[in-house]
Amino acid sequence: IYMRVIISALMLLLVVSCSQDNDTIYDCDGVEVVINDMERKFVVSGVDLGQKDGFFMNQSTVFGKFYDSSSGTASASFNKINNEFEFKDSDNLYVAQCEKVEKWLWLSQTPNK
Repeated sequence: IYMRVIISALMLLLVVSCSQDNDTIYDCDGVEVVINDMERKFVVSGVDLGQKDGFFMNQSTVFGKFYDSSSGTASASFNKINNEFEFKDSDNLYVAQCEKVEKWLWLSQTPNK
């Protein structure tokens, strides 16, 4: 009977760990940045730059382009070491220090009635 309990507990642990949301959310002076290393995701204000040409991710930096055309380029980068976000286009440079947003999923979910 102890073996069944142990196996059940291990299976539950496996299911919970595999279904975890691995998104890390940052507030960069009002700009929401979402990074997920496992899924290679880089979302800036709702735009998934990880799905666009020019995307780059390593242990310390995430980079993506909003657009790259003859009229100019707009890109964003995030430094994972110092939590700094940078947005560049042809005319502007915006740099912001970011704060990690804690996720309390079990508090935000409403139970089924």
